[in-house]
Amino acid sequence: MGCYTSVMTPMTEIRNRLEDLLDGAEGFAASVLFDFGEAGAIHIDGSGGKIKLSSERHAASCTIAMPAETFVHILAGELDETAAFMQGEMRIQGEVRLATEVSDFIRKRAQERTVTP
Repeated sequence: MGCYTSVMTPMTEIRNRLEDLLDGAEGFAASVLFDFGEAGAIHIDGSGGKIKLSSERHAASCTIAMPAETFVHILAGELDETAAFMQGEMRIQGEVRLATEVSDFIRKRAQERTVTP
């Protein structure tokens, strides 16, 4: 008998983590597209009040392009966004300030999840 092992792809890991942290959250009133090339994309849209996530490449105020594996390391706290940018692993188009704002928002949500009352 064979043993089936489920391997999580970087896109699945990214999607699951962002859904856990952001889906339905409030406090980020912009749209940002994370473009992972052939691996896929995640569109974060908070313009309607509550954040909505999509795997579609919708128009956004800011597009952040990088390999999916790079973003997995950023989400895990193993790589700093600034270092990724300076090393050429990340490109930003559009309203650059939104890249910092979404990063800060994600980090804040992650910290709120790890704080125990």
